[in-house]
Amino acid sequence: MKSLVYILLFSIVLVVACGEDRSGEQPFAPTVQTGTAAQTGDSVLLTGAVLTSPNSSLRECGFEYGNDTLRGKVMADTANTFSAYTDSLGKGTYYAVAYARNGVGTGHGDTIYFVVR
Repeated sequence: MKSLVYILLFSIVLVVACGEDRSGEQPFAPTVQTGTAAQTGDSVLLTGAVLTSPNSSLRECGFEYGNDTLRGKVMADTANTFSAYTDSLGKGTYYAVAYARNGVGTGHGDTIYFVVR
């Protein structure tokens, strides 16, 4: 009987110590999708979306962008769909990647390429 109590007590401590979410699902970094790039004057409007962020709320969304000589980062509102303008860009070909961060990690979307004319 005493060993059964110890096993039950150990099981309860193990469940509490693991910190599992009540839904039984494990938390993961967000799944992100990079959307479009639309030139507006000398800057570009980038769009992205958070497809999933299981059991952890979003803390940051934004874009990393650049080319061979420029590296930039712009933050966006923390939402399932988000957008932001780049700084002024000169003519050329650039890349952009959407990202989102939650309490578990950071997810990145696919890399898109766009031309500033």
